[in-house]
Amino acid sequence: MKTIYRILMSIYLLTLLYTTITNFHLNLIVSLLLLIPLYFIHDYLYQIEYIIYIYLTQVLGTTCHFYNLPFYDKVMHFLSGMVFVCMGYVFLQKYIPTKKILYLMINCVEMSIAFLWEIFEYCGLILFNYDASHHYTTGVHDTMQDMIVSLIGGLIITYFIYKFPSYMCNLYRLPPNIPDEASPQQHT
Repeated sequence: MKTIYRILMSIYLLTLLYTTITNFHLNLIVSLLLLIPLYFIHDYLYQIEYIIYIYLTQVLGTTCHFYNLPFYDKVMHFLSGMVFVCMGYVFLQKYIPTKKILYLMINCVEMSIAFLWEIFEYCGLILFNYDASHHYTTGVHDTMQDMIVSLIGGLIITYFIYKFPSYMCNLYRLPPNIPDEASPQQHT
């Protein structure tokens, strides 16, 4: 896991370096600031998921202008629904023992995050005249599509969690990062 983490971090930083050399953006500062939560995430699987997601959304999407590609924004919102449902499931399952309520709550958490993200995009429009939500061309249509696509991604993952709960539990139940040591057993 450490090797995957290091490879992803190198790709992240090299892409930022390349975009800085070709054209400096304020997005570079945002991309670097988004690395701060890694200090608080101690599990490598979560770190890898986080790096992949911010790489796809912030570095490629905003800094490298991938959001100009058709449907890239919708794919990112779909993935965000999946990621946040997985995170919600892992964190809430120990607090909510009733499965039906848990499935409802993880989707409520996911939709709340999607809602807050759309507020963030709208604030970018109001404060900086940065039209990430395509307000001037589509009105509220883009915002609603983003939230619906996020919900669909979350519901699909919820279905897989419902059908295969042990897979999700085993995926996020990792052994601690202990270096390999020789066994202290003596052979006779």
